[in-house]
Amino acid sequence: MKLMVHALGAWFAVEAASGRYPRPVAVGLTMLVSRLGAPATVLAMAGYGLMRLREAGAFERRRVAPNSRKRSAG
Repeated sequence: MKLMVHALGAWFAVEAASGRYPRPVAVGLTMLVSRLGAPATVLAMAGYGLMRLREAGAFERRRVAPNSRKRSAG
């Protein structure tokens, strides 16, 4: 149950940090999450970091350029 509460708090913190909510709501959510302590803070920081990496394209597959020469089988 504690893990679920911390994960939910971290999710709210990540959404607030990304700008989804207006500033007064984001500040209130951040204050509530900060009361949850270190586990929620760590989850929030990790979630925000992963979200930023995903936005930057870190998890997209790189497209490989086709070879100009084909290997012969012999």
